[in-house]
Amino acid sequence: MSTDLLEQLGDAVTVIGFDWRYRYVSERAAAIIGRPAAEVVGAPVWEVFPEVVGTPEHAAVVRAMEERTAVKIVWFFDTVGRWYEQHAIPTAAGLVVVVDDVSEREEDARRAEQLLVVGNALGQAMSVADVAVVTQQKVLPLLGAAGGALVLVDEPHGVAKTTGWVGFDDEFVRRWSEFPLTEPTPSLDAYRSGEPVILEDLAAARDRYPRMVEHLSSVGGVAVAAFPLISGGASLGALVAHFTDRGLSARDRSFMATVAVMCAQAVTRARLFDAEKRSVEALQRHLLPRWLPDVSDVEIAVRYYASGSTADIGGDWFDAIPLPGGAVGLVVGDVEGHDVEAAALMGLIRSAVRAYALEGHPPAFILDRANQFLAGLHVPRLVTVSYVQLHPAEHLAIVASAGHLPTLVAAPGQEIAELPSEVGPPLGAWEATLSWPETTSTISTDATLTTFTDGLVEQRDADITLGLQRVRRTLAAAAREGTTENVATALVEARSKGNDDDVAVLVARVVAPEVDPSRRQVTRRLPPTPASVFISRRFATQVSRLWSVPEETTDSIELAISELATNAARHSEDLIEVHLVHTDRCVRVAVGDSSHRMPRLDDADDEMIAGRGLFLVEAVSDRWGVDSNGLGKTVWCEFDLPSTVV
Repeated sequence: MSTDLLEQLGDAVTVIGFDWRYRYVSERAAAIIGRPAAEVVGAPVWEVFPEVVGTPEHAAVVRAMEERTAVKIVWFFDTVGRWYEQHAIPTAAGLVVVVDDVSEREEDARRAEQLLVVGNALGQAMSVADVAVVTQQKVLPLLGAAGGALVLVDEPHGVAKTTGWVGFDDEFVRRWSEFPLTEPTPSLDAYRSGEPVILEDLAAARDRYPRMVEHLSSVGGVAVAAFPLISGGASLGALVAHFTDRGLSARDRSFMATVAVMCAQAVTRARLFDAEKRSVEALQRHLLPRWLPDVSDVEIAVRYYASGSTADIGGDWFDAIPLPGGAVGLVVGDVEGHDVEAAALMGLIRSAVRAYALEGHPPAFILDRANQFLAGLHVPRLVTVSYVQLHPAEHLAIVASAGHLPTLVAAPGQEIAELPSEVGPPLGAWEATLSWPETTSTISTDATLTTFTDGLVEQRDADITLGLQRVRRTLAAAAREGTTENVATALVEARSKGNDDDVAVLVARVVAPEVDPSRRQVTRRLPPTPASVFISRRFATQVSRLWSVPEETTDSIELAISELATNAARHSEDLIEVHLVHTDRCVRVAVGDSSHRMPRLDDADDEMIAGRGLFLVEAVSDRWGVDSNGLGKTVWCEFDLPSTVV
């Protein structure tokens, strides 16, 4: 092939001899190499391009020469900053290498790949702030811009708000973070017209956008592009890019227009998600207690952490219910599932538990009635509940649990322990009756009780015991050093970062002074039902053992209170009151009811005599009696203690 013909082709062509020296270099090829053709002809190829030696491109050319086969190579030439495609064709003279500039094609392919990355990132953006971050980190660098931002218009308030400014100093960002819609700017013109606004010459645009051009000129602006953000036919604002070293080519503009459409769609999705998330958060806020009661001798703190995903809204809740006599009901529960129905059901169950507690029902009754309430809703969901009836002045806690995690206790100078309880089935498991036994235990002064939902301890692909160990460690450290508020905060902050489940935490600290061992007492108020007899008997037995009452005396107390509670439940129309007092001399058991009928041993018609109840009370106790208070009566009996019992 003659050199005249090669020149007429107008391509960048070189001919390489078998000795790897240039035999011919066209003018266009010389321009790419960056040296005159006459200087390159005769020079060894690998001296002209030493940086190629050892690369895949070098191996491909050698293969074309040695195996006499044509090869195609695409490579980026750093010297001129462009992509080239080389065709090495074996001939009788050696190799003819034809070079084509494919920079635009490669740039399009690169941008197409990056558009996929940008699209994926925008698709995962859950807020407008997330969209702005993607714009900063991916969109503007992809455009080759020195800076820019999203400008979103707030028509009702008459302002434009920018988010995600990058590439400008603090003064510029402050000035243009929010500005009135009357301010002349390319972004607002693009917003109103729906067409891009391109400023290739800032000086020429000074009269049109005086303040903006002044600020851009101070940071070395060369060109500005504002593309409207349009989604669903509505204009939202503009994507603004600022260039300091070049303008925009036609291909740049087409690419930026595509990116602006993607950003607009992402902003629309983010706003919808934000609105939905705000609605869900408002729903949860209204379903949870608005305030905590001020209970004497108890410090209470709560924390509620909502899942970051709207789809994962849960049914976790807490409550603190002031009760008669200075007691307080501490409740934490969790409805199965993570959706709006779970949150709605949570609100119903929480309200039901609170209502039953305020009616004066004991923990066992509360869970039983809540279970019946849930069954009546015909919603196939399980609900776990922990109910702690705390009597701070008496330093007693009465616990009933429906399949819930244990309540942890951090007492001064002691290891973290679980508050004793017999865990019954979750609510909704079956229509059982009184399947949630109560357990009574003592609480020391400054002891911290912590109840929580499983979101605090669960972590992905790990046993829940690891989460419980983490909570124990955190509680041990925080309870020694901080208030209940500090403890609650520490527990939530220490949760597993890989778990985004809802979390409800309730922390209570008993600050009442220790009870005088020579004068201990506690009062329970129970509904006038046969089931209260069982609760009274179990409660009296557990309290007697906590007070170190001798076993024989405890058995007698159990028999007596069973008879007294049975009679009170039979005759009373209002709550019955069970009162236990421990002195250094005796244990006094008293049961009050609203009936004015006074029991007597010589009354043949008395139902207690018919059932031998009062005879049994007289037989097992050391003294007994009946007191009338005008509203009803109280039947009491006393059991003397050995002098060694205090």
